[in-house]
Amino acid sequence: MIPIPPAAVVVMLAGADDYRTTTPVAEQTPAGLVGRIGEYLLSSGYTIRPNLTEDP
Repeated sequence: MIPIPPAAVVVMLAGADDYRTTTPVAEQTPAGLVGRIGEYLLSSGYTIRPNLTEDP
């Protein structure tokens, strides 16, 4: 398992909190939440690498 740096977890939580507090409940979607978290990670200098796997 590839560990997530603690600082990245803090950034993800901040993005999720921002989404939940600024987007009306009726308009919230899982895709919107993930998008906001991605925006926060990218703006904080992290790289998003979908489908990243480890060698067994």
